[in-house]
Amino acid sequence: MLFEPPIDLLVSVAGCRYAVAVIVGARAKDLENKIPTLLNGSANLAIDYAAGELVRGEIIGVQSK
Repeated sequence: MLFEPPIDLLVSVAGCRYAVAVIVGARAKDLENKIPTLLNGSANLAIDYAAGELVRGEIIGVQSK
């Protein structure tokens, strides 16, 4: 379960909960496929790592206007 960063912070960065789910989910899957040594085989760590990247601005999603 994701506790850090808080969901409210993720939503404020991404714009909505759906965007958070799509962006973080896609990045976590990408991490699991391309950089498994970074994650050491833990699925929860991929989600945590991807959420942290979103908050830090290392990954971004497409925002509608």
